[in-house]
Formats: sequence, structure tokens, C-alpha cells
Amino acid sequence: MKTNFTVTVIIPTFKRLDMLSKALAGVYSIRKKPEQVVVVYRPEDDKETAKWLQNLNSSLYPNLILQSVFVPGQVAAMNAGLKASTNDIVVILDDDAIPKPDWLDIILEHFENPEVAAVGGRDIVHPHPQVKEQIKAGYIDYWGNIIGNHHLVVGPAREVDALKGCNWALRRSALGTLHFDERLLGKGAQPGNDYWLCLNLRHFGWKIILEPSAIVDHYPAVRLDHARDVWSKSKCFEQTRNEVAGRLAFYPWHLKLRFILFHIFMGHRNCPGIYFIVHSLIKRPKSLIAQFTGGWAGFFAGWRAAKEFRENPPGIPALPPAKK
Repeated sequence: MKTNFTVTVIIPTFKRLDMLSKALAGVYSIRKKPEQVVVVYRPEDDKETAKWLQNLNSSLYPNLILQSVFVPGQVAAMNAGLKASTNDIVVILDDDAIPKPDWLDIILEHFENPEVAAVGGRDIVHPHPQVKEQIKAGYIDYWGNIIGNHHLVVGPAREVDALKGCNWALRRSALGTLHFDERLLGKGAQPGNDYWLCLNLRHFGWKIILEPSAIVDHYPAVRLDHARDVWSKSKCFEQTRNEVAGRLAFYPWHLKLRFILFHIFMGHRNCPGIYFIVHSLIKRPKSLIAQFTGGWAGFFAGWRAAKEFRENPPGIPALPPAKK
């Protein structure tokens, strides 16, 4: 069993220079120093960040690799980072997340179990209002929805179905040819790319661990594709299509049925069923038509894409030791 893991930290960034500098400072301040730090950036579209990175004092940032990418989107950036990584464990950190000093030490402990392919932690979102902490997070509920709550979770480490992409680590040898799926829609952060990768690992029998004591401070920046609280037709279409395709790809028939019934009678803001139609009529009537038309068009697009996702996944993970 290997305990002295080598580590690559990947930080994709785009037009968040103020936060990137803080995230890098945080990475270089943690107790366990990574062997490699890869910053993935877009020099043609983000010249300010490119100039700042090129002028960094290399003595202050040892083992830093600057990986340029010329295709927009988070998926392309993370795949470029994966290709550049050369170590046992690949850690992916948002450019607006700052790790606590013991964050990496805590994450690496769980990789001593050879059945574990991925480990993630809690992100404390700032500004930090009074929130109700949760024991359960990262699981598929009775209706087939993935319940996040990674920013609220407390308690012991546990096996889960999915991790949040701002703060997680992957065992490089577990990935095989698996990579982030470029078929996911979205101009900036393709929604659901983290959950879909996790579902592929789970489908092949790997364990995924959520460790609430591995903490980053998260300062969510303004999104450059869709505002977080604006429900446009295109946003609802992209988010719903990605969610439905990823969920239905591997769900058994009975969970697919419950998932469909949930969307008809309840739904979500991005794809309103009966409940959320009434809810939106009261709370956000001006955006309801965009939510409904975009969301349900996305649902049926995701339904059609699920077969393609199942038959042609984004690569094949290695088999866990128990299945070899």
C-alpha cells in the first residue's frame, strides 16, 4: 500500500486574477507541498491573467506549470490539466477557493484505501451567512436527484455518490482513459461535469469519499456565462440537459421512472414541474416561460443523449482492485 503519494494541484482560471493570486498563495501555504501545480489559463481571451502569470517570480512558486488552452469552458481546461499532470493524485481546485493548511493532508489519508478513486471536502461559502449544517450530502435520493450540500456538510468521512468540483482529488491510476466529458453543454462552467465523472467512477465500482474536515474557503465569483440567480432559457436548457443525460445514463429502470415522475410533479427551478410552476408564478413570473421552455427542451434533449452517454462514456476507468 502506497502512503507517500505525489500530488498535482490543477487550478483552471479565467478572468479572476484577484482570486487566483489568493488561491495560489493558499496552495503554497499548505503543510503538504504538492510536487506540481498546474494553472490552466486562456492567454488569448484573458491577457491580464496571462501577463501576471508570465511575470511570476519562479522562486516563490516552485514546480508551477502554466498550461495554456485555447478552447473555452471548464471541461477543456480540466482535461488540459489532467494531460499535464504527472503524479499519483490529481487535485482540482477552483480559482476562487483557498485551502486550509491541513486540507491536503486530510484528503490524502483516504487514498491509503486502494478502493478509493476520489476524495472531496467541504467548501465554506463566503460571505458566510447563518446556515443549517447538514449530515447528509453528495448522495442520490429516492427520486434520483443528486443532493449536494457539500458546503453545509459536517460529521465523519463517508462514502458518497458525487463530489463538488471546487475541492476534490482523483487517483490518477483509477481514471484509466476517463476524462471530463466534452459533450456537456455550457459556455463557461459546464454544469454537472463533476457529478458525471463521479457517476462513471461509481459505475465501475470505485469508492468516492466525502471528508467534511478537509475544508476550503470558497468565494464564488461572478460567472461570465450565466448569472447564478438568473434563469434564462439557455441556462435552463444547458443545465437540465446535462443533468438528465448524466442521471439517466446509468440509472436502473425503476429509478428512471421515479426521476421522471419527480420532474413532472415537482421539478426544479431550471426545469419546473407542477410545484415549481406555481412557485415561479409567485416568486419569478417574468422568467417562468424561459424556465419552462428551456428546462423541458433540455429534459428531452437529455433523455435522447442518455443512451449516447451510456454506450459511449467519456473514457473507461481502470478496474478497482476488488474487481480485478
